[in-house]
Amino acid sequence: MAYHGAEFLGWQRQALGRTVQGVLESSLATWLRTEVAVVGVGRTDAGVHARNYVAHLEVDRELDAGEMLFRLNRFLPPDVVLLEAVPVDESVHARFSAVARGYSYRIQRQKSVFGRDTSWFYERELNETLLHEMAASVLGEHHFGAFERSGGAKTNGCCTLHRAQWVVADDALEFQVEGNRFLRNMVRSLVGTMVEQAVADRGLAEWNRVFSSQKRTESGPSAPAQGLTFAGAHFAVPLFDGRENPHFI
Repeated sequence: MAYHGAEFLGWQRQALGRTVQGVLESSLATWLRTEVAVVGVGRTDAGVHARNYVAHLEVDRELDAGEMLFRLNRFLPPDVVLLEAVPVDESVHARFSAVARGYSYRIQRQKSVFGRDTSWFYERELNETLLHEMAASVLGEHHFGAFERSGGAKTNGCCTLHRAQWVVADDALEFQVEGNRFLRNMVRSLVGTMVEQAVADRGLAEWNRVFSSQKRTESGPSAPAQGLTFAGAHFAVPLFDGRENPHFI
């Protein structure tokens, strides 16, 4: 499925406020005439989008995948679309069966009337060489405590990133990242700090100092939510012939 996150308070159901999970479960209840719980591949925060999101549900009757696709897309609002549906056995879990997830963050370099709601408009000059060096430095297994949202419960800050790169495309930059796990607010913190370092041209040594500090107070501000998109996930056994894998530009 895909969704435009501007009018959502994120994926996860909340007591008050519009969420993707809430809208999806409500549409399913209308169609099936019973309450259904949906499990997603991961959380996205308020304002964050998804182009290739995976979720699963358990029902006590057989459903036709084609009819489900047809019916739900007529119940769902315009900012959510179901792309494909397949039956799976009970061993498949959208969250726990995923072995890696991917995100993209888009920065628009020139002012435009289009794309403002899915990218961060940032026109100041950036040291692109430093951006590439910083991205390369986070590949592999590291502690990302410097980029985890502060104030929450302490977690294991170690993550393994299999992809981390900046791609230059026309008048835009896109940060593409894949990893076995991500901390809360990690991608937006990484992007915001990289941009802060690159615009000030502080050099790789200063970036390494911030990265190794493992303190959120040492890193920069988080990039705005609207530029972040969940790109997809990898599963040990492909669910949709690989369509669920992260899609980048």
